[in-house]
Amino acid sequence: MTDFRKPKSMVDQIYISLFNAITAGALEPGCRLVEQDLQKDFEVSRAPIREAIRLLEADGLVVVDAYKKKHVRNLTREDLVDNIPVLACLESLAARLATAKITTKQIDELEGINQEIQQAFSAGNFSKCAELNFAFHRVFLKVADNKALHRAIRSIVKSTLWLWLASQYYKNNAIIPSSIEEHALILESFRSKDVRLVETRVREHIENVLERFLKQSKFDTEGIYQFGGAIGQPGNEPSEI
Repeated sequence: MTDFRKPKSMVDQIYISLFNAITAGALEPGCRLVEQDLQKDFEVSRAPIREAIRLLEADGLVVVDAYKKKHVRNLTREDLVDNIPVLACLESLAARLATAKITTKQIDELEGINQEIQQAFSAGNFSKCAELNFAFHRVFLKVADNKALHRAIRSIVKSTLWLWLASQYYKNNAIIPSSIEEHALILESFRSKDVRLVETRVREHIENVLERFLKQSKFDTEGIYQFGGAIGQPGNEPSEI
């Protein structure tokens, strides 16, 4: 039987388009989303625009101020300090749950993804490295097969880490080799079925994100991250995802 794919609704199409624009940095943090302008851009009525923006607000990517104006959310120091340690605990738990279930084929898939990251790095495709990094983590999250855990991780990734990616850190190629090395250690732990070591290495991998990010990043007096402000500056250590 032919597998027919249900076409995405207009709301879904607008949501995906705006989501991609935000996470790619085309719509920068603080940028105002004006419904009338978006109506003209998408050539639709206001209703699907409002619903798409509502979905982005639910993701934590868009905020509404006291005057009902909608903006792309700024990334703050508090976001990172609050969310990254929680993500480290959640992902390390996912890795622990996955250790008993993961198959040789799935471990080989993880290794293949890590090799793809290396290839993309060698080719200078740093944005592809970022995409593959998320794919690596999704594999063992899927193996863990815990819906509550998946929802919690997805919420943090969509609201915080995607905005971080919008800062285009993967254009700084020094961040990628260390990420590949840490992934290799995680793979080694999965192959040995060492639950404690898998959990520790995944947690440390993500905790390194916070330490390195805060070390090199610039924030204004209100704690709002200055996108692009610290990239490539002398004396700053690169971070990785």
